[in-house]
Amino acid sequence: MDSISRRDWMRNCAHSGASAAIAGSVQAAGAATQAGASPTYNNYFGDLHNHNQVGYAQGTLERSFEVARNHLDFYAFTPHSYWPDVGQYDGKIEYKWRNGFAVAKARWPDVVRLARQFDDPGTFTTILGYERHGTMEGDYHILFPDLDGDYELIEPLEELQAFAKQRGCILVPHHPANRLGHRGIASAGIDPAVSPVLEIHSEWGCAEHDRAPHPYKRHTEGGRWTKHTLQHYLSEGHRFGVIASTDDHLGYPGGYREGLAVVKARVLTRDAIFEALRQRRTYAVTGDRIELDFSVNGAMMGQELPFARQRKIRAHVRGWDLIDRVEVVKNGRVIHRDFPVDRQPGANSWEEPVVVRFEYGWGPWPALGWGGTADWDFTLKVEGGRIEAFHPCFTSGPLDEFRRDRIVSSDRTSVRVQSFTALKQQLDDYSQKALVLRVRGDGATRISVSCTKPTECSLTQTLADLSESNEMLFTRPFPWESAMLHRVVFHENWETSFAAEDEGDGQETDWYYLRVFESNGELAWSSPVWVEAA
Repeated sequence: MDSISRRDWMRNCAHSGASAAIAGSVQAAGAATQAGASPTYNNYFGDLHNHNQVGYAQGTLERSFEVARNHLDFYAFTPHSYWPDVGQYDGKIEYKWRNGFAVAKARWPDVVRLARQFDDPGTFTTILGYERHGTMEGDYHILFPDLDGDYELIEPLEELQAFAKQRGCILVPHHPANRLGHRGIASAGIDPAVSPVLEIHSEWGCAEHDRAPHPYKRHTEGGRWTKHTLQHYLSEGHRFGVIASTDDHLGYPGGYREGLAVVKARVLTRDAIFEALRQRRTYAVTGDRIELDFSVNGAMMGQELPFARQRKIRAHVRGWDLIDRVEVVKNGRVIHRDFPVDRQPGANSWEEPVVVRFEYGWGPWPALGWGGTADWDFTLKVEGGRIEAFHPCFTSGPLDEFRRDRIVSSDRTSVRVQSFTALKQQLDDYSQKALVLRVRGDGATRISVSCTKPTECSLTQTLADLSESNEMLFTRPFPWESAMLHRVVFHENWETSFAAEDEGDGQETDWYYLRVFESNGELAWSSPVWVEAA
């Protein structure tokens, strides 16, 4: 292994914070170089917007920090804290919120204490913050650049923005695509000096545009309003970087498919994370920890360029499943598509790592009226090869204070996981969780799964077997829990680099960003690059 890969691998073995393993920095330097960006940035994955029972959501504060440390690089717990223009609603539901705000205020010292306790620069970084609701102006969460523990619930948005400038805070607008006056982000009130990034995906859905995948269908009284989507804001001249975060209400940071923020930083510290956010050196993923780099004329995501008629676009993407397509979007329109899904593996495909996904959790349908939460304890082992990187795909539900999803141990040939599944409290009734590996080997390399829970059972396949067909593991007869080793994904289909050319007439500022679709439904979006008008 080269020095970067060795550093990240040892970091993973010593500490199971998975993106360390992982998606982040193992190949970030090479990827950045190919895309024309600085080779010194690593990709760090975290959650900057998450809730638990300190407020009016569910799940203990302690559990949230434990979950985050086990599989994320950074974490901001953002309790529901105040709502200056809260109204009166059917069922007096406003008292649920008001009571939650009182809980958040009373427990704030505990939040500060645990953030300081869990903070471990270089391994796991905590960030303090809290959420401000706004019926007319939209919802923001404020992120602090230190762990001093301020709790300034400033009601007027303009005064909060002034405070944020003075304190070095960042205000993140989230679930922006609600209708104006219904907790959608009022574009006239956005201050780019303190709001450099926009949260475009969470458990609410996706706010890229009003016809994007993952429509708004949770929490909200309506769907996505065109005028409050990312593409519309950009067309109006706003300059946002993009992130995602979960906005999870089960106290589970980093829940798979709910959204993660990715920052490109030199080191894993709070200062470096804030510098990346301010520079819009960020991107958003839904679940899989996709690595991407994107540049226009050598300027990386988040940057602005003076007018140039000719534009050289470079992209590099490393996925964790079959990449269906990668798109370059200019001013809201796709100008280039790359289709890794269509590439046929060659005779030398085994010379590069392949992706292997173990998915587990199918179980009794709740309508049957039987079956509960299944505990899992399994080890994935590689014989005749080695694991180069991995990441877990842990969903937020079901809520359970006495169970944890966690990476127990890992080395070059094995990963042990303890987990639990049930078809309840799930996003879109999707109960399965997963562990996905990048494996270097050949057709004879064996992948074995050995379970001690829910029952003692095992499955072994060669990579050659898995290149032809997936295979199932049944823990017990129907309708009990089962699992699957998916078909391998060859390097040609999970990694891609390309260059494209475009030109502009200089009549208006042009904005470009990269969008990635994996075949399993996971997505990624880069922050834009802007090319100024002539």
